[in-house]
Parts: sequence; C-alpha cells; structure tokens
Amino acid sequence: VFFNVLASKFTTVFLSWLIQYTSDMNLFAVTLIVIAVGMVLFMLPPIPGIPIYLTGGIVLVSVGRESFGLCGSIGYACLVSLLLKLFACSVQQKLIGGNLGGSIGVKQMVGINSEGIRAMRVMLSDPGITKRKVAVLVGGPDWPVSVLCGILGLDLFPILIGTLPVVLLIVPTVLCGSFAFMGSLSNDDGGDLYPWADTLGAVASALAAGFMLYFALSAATAVKVTLDRDQHIINAIPMD
Repeated sequence: VFFNVLASKFTTVFLSWLIQYTSDMNLFAVTLIVIAVGMVLFMLPPIPGIPIYLTGGIVLVSVGRESFGLCGSIGYACLVSLLLKLFACSVQQKLIGGNLGGSIGVKQMVGINSEGIRAMRVMLSDPGITKRKVAVLVGGPDWPVSVLCGILGLDLFPILIGTLPVVLLIVPTVLCGSFAFMGSLSNDDGGDLYPWADTLGAVASALAAGFMLYFALSAATAVKVTLDRDQHIINAIPMD
C-alpha cells in the first residue's frame, strides 16, 4: 500500500513537470514523449491509466491547438491515449505475460493464486467476447489483467477488441485535462478566454468518475458471480 501511494505521488509530480517541460515543443516531439512516458508508466504495476490520459489532455491540446484547433487537438489527444492504452496492453500481454509469465516474481505481482485472479482466469478463458470478460478487461486492474492474459496464452486481437470500451473512460478524462488547460488561458483584457471551461471540466470529471466506478463495480460483480457460480472450476485450477 505504501509503495502504491508513493508511486501515485511520484507520478503526479513527474507528470506536472512533464507538462512544463513540453510547453514549447512541436506536436510531433510532444506526441513521442507522451507515448514514451506513457509506456514506461503503464509498465509499472501500481500506475493506472487515468493520470496518463489526463496529462495527454493537457499537453497534446496545449501544443496541438495551433495545428488542429481546439476540437481537433482534443480528438487527437483522445486517439493517442486510446492507441497508447492498446499498445501498452499488447506489450504487457505478449512481452511480460507471454515471455516472462513463468517467473515467480511476475506471478506474485499478478497475484496468480488469489481468489479474485483465479476467478478472472476463468472469465478471461471464455471463448469469444463475453460480458464478464469485457468487464474484467476494462474494469480490472490494468497491469495484472493484461499480464494474466499473456500467462494464459490468450489471443491478442480479441483481448484488444474487448478492451475498446475503455474509450468511455479515456474521453472524459482527456476532456478534464483539456478543460483545465483552457480554463488557464486569458484574453487580452486579463479575463478568462474560455469562462465555461471550468464548468465543463467539472462535468467531464463527474463523467470520468462515473464510468470508472461503473467499470470497477462491473468487474467486481463479475468476479463475485464467478466465484459463486464456478467455484468448482476455480478449485480445479492448480496453484502456481
């Protein structure tokens, strides 16, 4: 728990520095930096995607608005954030889970023998794309779920398709960052350039929190139902 809190605080400070560092760069360079930093953070088990999407909404919009305009740069930030999430899932699944899944250390970080993860093993092994499978892919913990998919040897493409509903969380989170940036801008008279930005930022924040809660509850419910209904299958899974 202490490490998770420390990692969260460090991430916040680091991303705040990144926003300042990239303020005078061109869009291409900033995009590469956001992708590189995002990939590094996604590879760390305690780091969720929220601060990465939020930072993208600030950094990419602040730099990209001159090229694409505000709406275009917000759309660009959403697209980059989604592709970054899918790329990170691919690396976590294939590189870490697929190649390093036999490591005791990796299995311990996943919590491979915990009741919840054992239930997720059953759900993720469903053929095709099922409701409970999507619930885990979108609402479960990012790093452990993707790495678990690699340990189980699951096909990558269906997993990425099942992860796509995460866009419902990415878009309002990017908008939170974008509206925060827009709210900081002033016109020539010293007044707010976008006086409505703070209000829309609060709406976007509420939407992001709502979707995050919904996805988390969906995953937790799916795990509970699976534990109750498929306990005999879970008990048959050997301990690693």
